Amino acid sequence: MKGGTIQVEAPVSRHDQTIGGVQNSVLFRTAAASVLGLAVLSVAKAEGNDPPAGSPPVFTALRYDEDYSYLKDPADRTDAFDPIKYIPLTESGESYLSLGGQVRDRYEYFQNYNFGSGPQDPNGYNLVRVLLNADLHLGPQMRVFVQGISATEQGRVGGPRSSDENEFGLQQAFVDFMLPLGADAGLTLRGGRQVIAFGDQRLIGVSDWTNVRRTFDGARATLTSPGNTLDVFYARPVNVKPYEFDDDVPGTYIAGVYDTWKPHGVWEAAQPAVEAYALYVQRENMTYNTTAATEQRFTLGTRLTANPRPFDFDVEGDYQFGRFNDQATHSFSVAVIGGYTFENALLMPRVFLGSDIASGGQNNNPGNTFDQLFPSGHDQFGIIDEIGRQDIIDVHPGVTFTLLQNKRGAQKVTLLTQYRQFWRESAQDAVYNSSGSVVRAANGSTARGIGGELDFQLNWQFTRHLSGYAGYCHFFPGAFIAATGPDKPIDFAYWALTFTF
Repeated sequence: MKGGTIQVEAPVSRHDQTIGGVQNSVLFRTAAASVLGLAVLSVAKAEGNDPPAGSPPVFTALRYDEDYSYLKDPADRTDAFDPIKYIPLTESGESYLSLGGQVRDRYEYFQNYNFGSGPQDPNGYNLVRVLLNADLHLGPQMRVFVQGISATEQGRVGGPRSSDENEFGLQQAFVDFMLPLGADAGLTLRGGRQVIAFGDQRLIGVSDWTNVRRTFDGARATLTSPGNTLDVFYARPVNVKPYEFDDDVPGTYIAGVYDTWKPHGVWEAAQPAVEAYALYVQRENMTYNTTAATEQRFTLGTRLTANPRPFDFDVEGDYQFGRFNDQATHSFSVAVIGGYTFENALLMPRVFLGSDIASGGQNNNPGNTFDQLFPSGHDQFGIIDEIGRQDIIDVHPGVTFTLLQNKRGAQKVTLLTQYRQFWRESAQDAVYNSSGSVVRAANGSTARGIGGELDFQLNWQFTRHLSGYAGYCHFFPGAFIAATGPDKPIDFAYWALTFTF
């Protein structure tokens, strides 16, 4: 989508003529983009919302969690895509194939990208992403999940960023073995390329906003019992090569234990959840401020969430220790957010207030910077993603309005407004962005004020399959940005359309 026009045919990439075999990705994207165009037409013709099905799962970034076994009953097949969501392979129906995918087209425009540093783009650019997945269930104890990705960028001055392009890649390919451990418990063993996400994805997430999502090669064991899920995993982050087969980031891996407990009984109505975890990461090359070196780091953390309506809150704290550049390191992070929903008021506003702090390093020990690991960094510190969870203090109030709900062509429409004010936690450390890269090195400046960001975002769920969003953001640069380089205010506008099946 560019300038409000849906693209129904993806243009041939400048690399398709030189890389053997990549031409197939053009056909892949063209067919999928055509599906997106047809989806828009279907909304225009729709007479109402999608009919209810037996137990349709919610579409999420973790497509492997969706369970379509309810479609074994023909009476529950009410959606146009149900024939491919459950394809029985045996007479009993316990072995079946489920197919799915997603097409997303997003336009982005920056004025004064990166505060005016580097190449500037007067017209904006398009990001197109196609995901297709196949979920093969071979009886109740085994399944094979495969997902492919094609992500491209069109029109960006300076060319694609590292998170923009992966012409034709293997996003996921893993095997699950499910071992029942009684009536209400089970153990799942998973091996292969996989997306991994825990909690609010502050430390480990899929990074679904970026055109190229994060994925890992590794092994995972998940023990489930009533009210509790325990994960043990070892994984190596995948190094995306836009026009070749992806491999692992050299010398880098993460391992850990992550437990989620949801208490029952008297507290159940408040939907409480307690998460506790221990993680270890090793990196061959990590940069804090102006120092690049090897790193070994442990993270101990816990998270508490609950929704005793009309209140909701989320508190997460982490302590890290290890070694960076052959020095002992100690770092920390705390995130707190609470909200209140006026359920009986016009537009059901939810007001919220949050704050974050993550430690920064010092000249004599840069490794005391908090390591945000592998998060879904988008909108953790503003929609522009100029700020990440390293050497940061922020305060962010906001309000979300529900403009429409359960209407024709509008299952739900919400408007988010929020403001964030940022400071450096350490006056001797850099400012980092959502990917963990250095935005501005300290350069001797003692100023702590980074600036503030104002965000507006409209989210529109047209039908179960079709959604869109649009927004505008403005970053007001502060004293530290002014003292260390170009300090032009950033404007960011964007809109997107996504079709999921």
